[in-house]
Amino acid sequence: MFENLFAERGFSMDRLKALVEVSQAGSISRAVGGNSVRQSQYSRQIKELEEFFGIRLTRKKGKVLVLTSAGQELVRLACEYFSMLDEFRSNCKDIPRRYTIGGGDSIHHWLISPILSKLSLQGRSWLFAIKNLRNNEVAEMLYSMDIDFGILRKNLITADILKYKTIRRVRYALYVPRVLMPKGGKRDFAWCMENIPCSTLAFGSSFAIMLKNCCADAGIDVKIALETQSFPFAAEMLRSKNYCAILPEMCESSIDGNVYKIQPPFFKALERDIVFAWNPRLLQVRPSVKPIIDFFLREFAP
Repeated sequence: MFENLFAERGFSMDRLKALVEVSQAGSISRAVGGNSVRQSQYSRQIKELEEFFGIRLTRKKGKVLVLTSAGQELVRLACEYFSMLDEFRSNCKDIPRRYTIGGGDSIHHWLISPILSKLSLQGRSWLFAIKNLRNNEVAEMLYSMDIDFGILRKNLITADILKYKTIRRVRYALYVPRVLMPKGGKRDFAWCMENIPCSTLAFGSSFAIMLKNCCADAGIDVKIALETQSFPFAAEMLRSKNYCAILPEMCESSIDGNVYKIQPPFFKALERDIVFAWNPRLLQVRPSVKPIIDFFLREFAP
């Protein structure tokens, strides 16, 4: 039935696995953790796949290895194939299934962790892996089915491939420890930026660029004393009472009431809808995801 597929050397699950791992890591070196022996092996295996299919699967873009369109399609097919085998194995051995959720650190910290805590009390036999990703990485890995579910900005879903449900509007504010506010009256955003050290997401991130632009439009020179890689870390600095912090409102469940909240009108430009998303093909290769999708949609419902 599949004589043509196995008539030539160069095709195997190990070779497909190597291609998928390189795709996820972004380079052969990162995929093998710098192991020179495995790096040579992965290079050879990918070349053998290219010879087998008669097409380039990867190309160099500067110093980074990227997939060609054919490579992306093969990775997608391989991930579906591996997902189906994993589902079949789980069914045969009656073992708990593992599902991967992709999103930013703040999403996992303030949205996902409370839901998973509630889930643990229900005795479900679901296993989850949390993957910290940038928004664009979430979209890419949902398309290729490298992750099962993702939470990301709605505007990054640019094709009809993914299914999603809008779960909330993310708004931002400046939070200031009350001990840092002067007595005798409230101070505005501009005063805080000038007089209190501020922490927020690192400049160079898309959020920080939007923040700088909206403040500039309002005639305010935003000064960040501490740039962080995640909002939860900025929230930790807020709790130290030595910094104010620009954070999403969803942080409020984890900070005490001894803070003053400032939400200037121009922060409206920062607002974004976020969605819970999945690839509908996942339901075909892993039917067990349906109750999990339903569970999360119920939990995210207003």
